[in-house]
Amino acid sequence: MKLKIAVCLMLGSLSVNALAETTYHYPKSTNQYGQLDYIFVTATNGSGFCEEKKQTYSKIIAGEMFCGEDESSYNEFDWSSKTWVSKSTGSKNQCYPIFKQITCS
Repeated sequence: MKLKIAVCLMLGSLSVNALAETTYHYPKSTNQYGQLDYIFVTATNGSGFCEEKKQTYSKIIAGEMFCGEDESSYNEFDWSSKTWVSKSTGSKNQCYPIFKQITCS
């Protein structure tokens, strides 16, 4: 009987956690110029995006990317000022990793 109760409690907590996840498709953030733009994939940008949503979410648990274009700009999160900063790609004829999806929990 104790095992059944423990399993039910565990399953109940898993379903509550599953409801606390949201996936953002082609997420954008507002940079220092007030422009809304896509976000570079870095070790901290996904966390910064989820941190902004922390009324409910606080961490990134998954993400996907697509390729950004040359001679474009995308946003990076500056943790010291807690703001988004626009960064240029330059023109190296390469793929610039941009978030296609961010899942926050």
